[in-house]
Amino acid sequence: MSNKNASSNTDHQPIRLLARSKQAVELYTLPDTSSATEATKIKKGGTILHEGKTTLHVLSPNGQVAFIHDVSVGLLRSDLTENSANYKAQTFLKEDSKAVQLAKCSPRGSFLVTWERHSGVNNLKVWESNNGTLLTSFSCKKATLTGLQWTHDEKFAFHLVTNEIHIYDANTWKRVGKVRCQGVSSFSLPSVKGVAPNIIVGKDAAEKYLLTVFTPGTKGKPSRVDLLRYPDRMGRESSTVSSDASAASTGGNNNDAVNPPSGPALTSKSLFNAEEAQVQWSPRADSALVLTQTSIDSTGESYYGSSHLFLLLENDPKRPGNGSALSVPLPPEAAKDAQGTVPIVSCSWVSNPTITGTVPFTVISGRMPALASLHHGITGEPTFLFGRAHRNSVDISPHGRFLVVGGYGNLAGGMDFWDRNKGKMIPRHVILPEIGGGSNVNNECYVTIKEAADLTVTSSSPVVGHEWSPDSRTYLVSTTSPRMNVENGIHLYRYDGAMVEESRLPWDNSKYLPDKLLSAEYVPAPFPNTENNSNNSGKSEFYYYPDRPQSPAPKRYNELKGEDANAALTKLRASHVGNGKGNSNKGIGGAGATPAASAYVPPAARKAGGGAYVPPGARRGAATGGTSLAERMRQEREGSSAAVSAKKVTKKVGPVGAASVVAATDASSINNPDGKSKNAIRREKQRLAKEKAEREAAEAERRKKDEEAARAQANMADPEKRAKKIKKSLKQIEEIKVKERNGEELNDDQKKKLAGEESLREELASLGL
Repeated sequence: MSNKNASSNTDHQPIRLLARSKQAVELYTLPDTSSATEATKIKKGGTILHEGKTTLHVLSPNGQVAFIHDVSVGLLRSDLTENSANYKAQTFLKEDSKAVQLAKCSPRGSFLVTWERHSGVNNLKVWESNNGTLLTSFSCKKATLTGLQWTHDEKFAFHLVTNEIHIYDANTWKRVGKVRCQGVSSFSLPSVKGVAPNIIVGKDAAEKYLLTVFTPGTKGKPSRVDLLRYPDRMGRESSTVSSDASAASTGGNNNDAVNPPSGPALTSKSLFNAEEAQVQWSPRADSALVLTQTSIDSTGESYYGSSHLFLLLENDPKRPGNGSALSVPLPPEAAKDAQGTVPIVSCSWVSNPTITGTVPFTVISGRMPALASLHHGITGEPTFLFGRAHRNSVDISPHGRFLVVGGYGNLAGGMDFWDRNKGKMIPRHVILPEIGGGSNVNNECYVTIKEAADLTVTSSSPVVGHEWSPDSRTYLVSTTSPRMNVENGIHLYRYDGAMVEESRLPWDNSKYLPDKLLSAEYVPAPFPNTENNSNNSGKSEFYYYPDRPQSPAPKRYNELKGEDANAALTKLRASHVGNGKGNSNKGIGGAGATPAASAYVPPAARKAGGGAYVPPGARRGAATGGTSLAERMRQEREGSSAAVSAKKVTKKVGPVGAASVVAATDASSINNPDGKSKNAIRREKQRLAKEKAEREAAEAERRKKDEEAARAQANMADPEKRAKKIKKSLKQIEEIKVKERNGEELNDDQKKKLAGEESLREELASLGL
């Protein structure tokens, strides 16, 4: 475990992988896989943490500890630090834990929470992760761990009970507050909170914590999601000090003085078609995506139900100090279903909070082939289209630079590797040790694959697990049991989609066949060292591993270009198709076969009228000996997919909503259509943004003046009529106040009327009646 991964700085620990099979739990140290030119073989084997039948394992967020559950022993703890003398898992809990069925760690790894089958006693238990001391326990009948969550810094713990969420001090486990919400079924707290690069955090600044609360709909009442903030904006019925604590501090008297109600929610959104809500937090913990779903369509027109996507913001740009909720606008290119709606397949945030500007998020929407798009993190507007394909997942690297748009599960397992910063698929350098392409070619050459059709990688076995490594340099896919009971194994890809040969990996996939692999995942990176942080901003390096761009082309090899490159690609394709290497992946540059033709066809000759005639035998797909009917039907359906691939969405200069999509087959022409320098483009964007802000401010001011003038004119025309109308509204407000005092829950319209009471009284006074 002492050797270092050369792909990172020598001061960083190597990348590690934990694999749990039916026989044992093993820890592997990955060698340097940053270069595709080095083909050195390594010694097979890893470190065995535990042998025997296991039901689950949990890795701490900093990768220093692994918790393993053995049904015959209970929950075990394995120290994964480099200075550990023994990696063997050992019993550490003070009580019996054989019945544990679920487990998870708190955001910083200080606590471990477990769930056992309910048997009349508290079955949701919280343990000290270091020494196994039982800290507290709760009763939980449902097999879930989402009812107990910590804030990102582990100062407070939130526990869901009937109609309330209790808030505890995580050090003493004393109640310090509650969130009152009738019918609440779930809530969510961000586990990570990063800081934007232009924000200065004061050391004495009071910490506030956002959370979302979801309430399912009842008869005649829609579902609702609320964005709350502890301790000041948790809802009017919530409090910052528990009733028990306030009674103890005052002897049971004057509870209102020490138990004041909290302020209203930051924002709320009524959901008229939602049975459940999945929440994904921005890495800055200041906004959240809410994906609502229904399992059954009430109209009976759709078998899959319906889905909607909303964006919740802590700070509305147009109303500082207030939150906002908006429906995420989807690209018009997304394929609609038979009812004219666009289904949401998945969504995810770019995981790096330290990027400049707003943190964006990705969405896959529409019928298959679905459309993958990148959206603005505040307005929700689409900004870039990755194209349409059979994809259902977007995995973003920890540093937010690279991403994989993949189709897993029931889909074919296609993977597209993108560089988000450049807006292009990552080119792949393929070494040609034995394949020459012309008279000037020797055995130390390489070709660069740039076309999207050749860069797409397809796994021949169904993909169950998939994730990026902590250093953002490799991508793992695995086929595990019980989801798939055949072809179990672990495969590794470089960030550009090139497959790492099994001879360069420390594990042997043959021992996992056919159904012996249960789980495989990267060991998380250690938390960054903040001891030497002395700047006034209070910020520190967010990542343990440095952010690295694409590696340059290998210098000790010669790049083939022109006809030599075309000939080499033709021979490379022919060799992959002829030797039958199709057991791992498809795509040029990997270790498997490619769905390319026997002869290379230049791009100019692939479309009608775009070059010389290409005979049928030389066309793409002819070498496979005939394509199946299903494949030909898919190609026809995806005929328009290329038309929306690598497109940047831009807005017209005009009113809000006047957006258009400008096609760009070449991403470089999108970013710089007039050949301007980067500084000139940046200044132009700043000027347009300033003009737009000025226009919006002027328009808002004009509308405000028009409304005030119209109101004054109406009052002058018939002040008695206006006064009568105002008195009627004030009477309604008094009735609403009575309902509020009686404990009735107010709807959005009633709350809006209460907020406008002061302005109505001022207007009535100005009438002078």
